[in-house]
Amino acid sequence: MADSVNFPGVYIEENTSFGMPVSPGATAVPLFIADFGTAFAGVARVNSWSDLSQAAGEGATSGVTGEVLRQYFENGGVRCYLANTAGKTLEQALTSAEGFDDVTILVPLGLWDGGADAAGETARTVTAYAAAHQAMAILHAGRDHTAQQARDVARAFKLDAGQSAHAALYHPWLIPSGDDAQPVPPVGAVAGVYCRLDSERGVWKAPANVTVNGGVRPSQAVTDAEQGEAKPVNLVREFTGKGTLVWGARTLNETDMDWKYVHVRRLADTVQRDLQKALNSAASEPNNQPTWDALRATADTYLRDTWQQGGLVGTTAEGAYFVRIGQGATMTDEDVKGGKVVLMAGLAAVRPSEFVTVTVTGTAGSA
Repeated sequence: MADSVNFPGVYIEENTSFGMPVSPGATAVPLFIADFGTAFAGVARVNSWSDLSQAAGEGATSGVTGEVLRQYFENGGVRCYLANTAGKTLEQALTSAEGFDDVTILVPLGLWDGGADAAGETARTVTAYAAAHQAMAILHAGRDHTAQQARDVARAFKLDAGQSAHAALYHPWLIPSGDDAQPVPPVGAVAGVYCRLDSERGVWKAPANVTVNGGVRPSQAVTDAEQGEAKPVNLVREFTGKGTLVWGARTLNETDMDWKYVHVRRLADTVQRDLQKALNSAASEPNNQPTWDALRATADTYLRDTWQQGGLVGTTAEGAYFVRIGQGATMTDEDVKGGKVVLMAGLAAVRPSEFVTVTVTGTAGSA
């Protein structure tokens, strides 16, 4: 199927079911993963900073973890979840979050507490989960790493191609305002920036050249030359007259141009999640032309809305996206007889002349 597409892109296959219409879901809901002690078991939902102590215990508002979460809310964060690893493995903590299908961002706290080997294991586990759930993992370098060391440790994680496209790493740590304040990882502030931009501009807006609120400053000064050497690490820098800015929007994928940037990956993941919702009732629908036409129209409406909001480039709808579905287009005779439904959507992401392609696959009744 991929060989017949005349646009450069990556082809994502998912097994799901069919349902209409497309209902846009949340794009920026983080899951913060940490040892929260005995305050709660499993996963806690937090709606605001004032809600944090009640939802997760007083300890969640103090120390490094508390400061990271405070920066999240100060930078635009709203709803989030906390996954408690106390007394369980990371894999078990992630499994406990399976029921929260609105999670789109994963943030492991205390990433470097156990050293480099443990950090690598955590990064691989979290980004593998992110890739499987159309989410983005926000990672960070160690407190004392230089920009170049941050690049080296990111590569030392040895993420595979799918994982690296669903991960972004930020450096350096941030110093909160106040006397004798100690640096904390930048991941809370960055997650808040994602939420703020998604709300104000859309998931397709690059989370770069964006002010970090809360009076924080980077624990290290980084030059333009050092930043160039540190790619694909995203740096947080301080500029005269501008304050502290997130200065970079790269994933950790250094080989595939389609998934080089955070906003392109997150846009494609958002479209994939939303279009999959349009397949939820396929098992009860006949696998025939009327069903395909209805699905095509639904997907077209959704993507046209995305384009009109500025999420896709192109002076016309035809230049901004395409939708394909049908026998001989996205499905073989055997697919149709077997109840398989395949929809392909091409997106002109906010990089001119380049399409990324999302394919969702489900099941339907007999033709």
